[in-house]
Amino acid sequence: MKALKHLILIVIFSLAGVSQIYAQGDRCSSIQPFCAANSQFIFPNSNAPDGDVAVAESGPNYRCLDTQPYPSWFYLQIENSGNLNFRISQTVNPDGSGGTLDVDFIAWGPFSEGDELCGASALSASALVACSYSPSATEDFIINNASAGQIYVVLINNYSELPGYISLEQTNLNQPNSGSTDCTIVDILGDDLTLCEEVPVKLTATNVNATRYEYYVFDNSSNNFVLLSNQTSPDFTVSTSGLYKVIAINDTTGLEFNDEVLIEYFENPIATAPNDLVGCSNDPTAIFDLAQVYNEITQDPQNGNFLFELNFYRSQNDLENEVAIENASAFEASDNQNIFATITYEGSGCVSNPVDFNLKILPVPIIEFDAETEICLDNDGNLMNPQTIGENLGTEYTYNWNVDNDPDGDGIQNPMLLITEVLSVSDISLEIINKITGCTNSFSSKIIYSSAPENVSFTISGNDFEEGYVVSVTASGSVGTAAIYEYQLDNGNWQEQSDFGKVKPGVHTVSARDIYGCGTTTSAPFRLIGYARFFTPNADGYNDTWNVINDPQVSISKVLIYDRYGKLIKQLDPNGRGWDGTYNGEVMPADDYWFAVDLKDQNTGIISEFTGHFTLKL
Repeated sequence: MKALKHLILIVIFSLAGVSQIYAQGDRCSSIQPFCAANSQFIFPNSNAPDGDVAVAESGPNYRCLDTQPYPSWFYLQIENSGNLNFRISQTVNPDGSGGTLDVDFIAWGPFSEGDELCGASALSASALVACSYSPSATEDFIINNASAGQIYVVLINNYSELPGYISLEQTNLNQPNSGSTDCTIVDILGDDLTLCEEVPVKLTATNVNATRYEYYVFDNSSNNFVLLSNQTSPDFTVSTSGLYKVIAINDTTGLEFNDEVLIEYFENPIATAPNDLVGCSNDPTAIFDLAQVYNEITQDPQNGNFLFELNFYRSQNDLENEVAIENASAFEASDNQNIFATITYEGSGCVSNPVDFNLKILPVPIIEFDAETEICLDNDGNLMNPQTIGENLGTEYTYNWNVDNDPDGDGIQNPMLLITEVLSVSDISLEIINKITGCTNSFSSKIIYSSAPENVSFTISGNDFEEGYVVSVTASGSVGTAAIYEYQLDNGNWQEQSDFGKVKPGVHTVSARDIYGCGTTTSAPFRLIGYARFFTPNADGYNDTWNVINDPQVSISKVLIYDRYGKLIKQLDPNGRGWDGTYNGEVMPADDYWFAVDLKDQNTGIISEFTGHFTLKL
């Protein structure tokens, strides 16, 4: 028994008329396909004069058929779901003349593609669809609610055992809920063939009723088929392209059955080994678009203007096992990696000879190119100094700037850009191309114009008698796109914060500079009022007296000194020499002494009293 997918179809059919004539299979093992389409289908019956099988084989459950004389086996497949009504009739002649003959049938199903269609297990009582053993020459065969893809087996008996023709047609076509049969299963010479070499191809058109076969090829010049062979063999070998036709002829009955098949031969394309493909990278690997070799690898004149598919392989072993590179447009490879390639005609699928080439990794140009370029301006907005950026790698490179860099007008940009004035662009870019390898690299930098602040001012808060002074610095008047400063008190460290806390009394200056080093601006000196924490009245010229440190921003109305017991020792003139450490002409003992001062804020006029203490040391 054979599964459906393994069946060898040996039916010969014609689509030229309103009816189609098929040969029958007299054994289930040689079962034939049929379809109803929109036509009446006529089958030469199996009969006593011409048939080899007088009774159907044992095994299937024939149910109502008490005998099965001269069987004809067929199967059909459902294309569109629905109900299918068939009429089966048997007459002496194919046109219905000459009298009628008794016809009987049985049908089984449904089966699926790939199922076995013959034998007791398949053609069992449970698979029975319809059966008739009446003496009539016409039988009705109905399949209700058939589903697309289902397969049904039909056995038709010739009870009269006389030569004749069986007719089958679907009677409910185009009616509501009608299904249809699939005619694609009726295939004689097979599908059209596309071949890549001129190897002989044997065409076979077997038909149990044919006594000879005529093979033809279509002649384009005459627009007709030309006879090639008239033979008894169903086989015919061809080795050139063409549209071939076979006519299977039964010289006894005069019936003819024909089919056509297109055979096309294509030459294998010729692949030309391309030059090594260059990738640019400073890493051990690079990304390659292997399709860049298309024009080189397909350039052989024999290839004409066909379109090709390229396949690439990592090794000879991958080539032999047809394991192609999947990411050929972005293939990561190391230096000197060998690649095999073939080309395939898109129209024919014919594959070329293999060729190979190497992948080369060459370096990309590298120079020092800062992400930001700082340019210093004076307060009039002019460059303080000309500035040069870029690097000269040599004459084997081309340099393309996005600003004019061709002062001599020779059409060639210089390797380095000389900046002497404010540019018209805020960003500069440079592309460097190696003239030999084609490797390129691009660089860009943001232009930052900066200058020293024109003015530096400050405000003072706090005092030396509490938490200390806080000096806040303000810088302004810069020219350019950047205004980011650092600040300094006296000669101390530079800092980002503009406030200085716990500043000691005395004379100070504050400075501001831009962070790009374009200059520093320093304030005028200023004094902060305060007091000494000790003094030594020993006449050595250092710290011999004590007084508050005066400042023009603060007015001191009085200064009073007390001993530790609260006794007033001295009232000082804030602008005078100070206390020399005596009381009534006597040197006071070394100890801590207290003071009180009244301060008047010159801006607000508010008077505040502050106290503190200091030490007299001997």
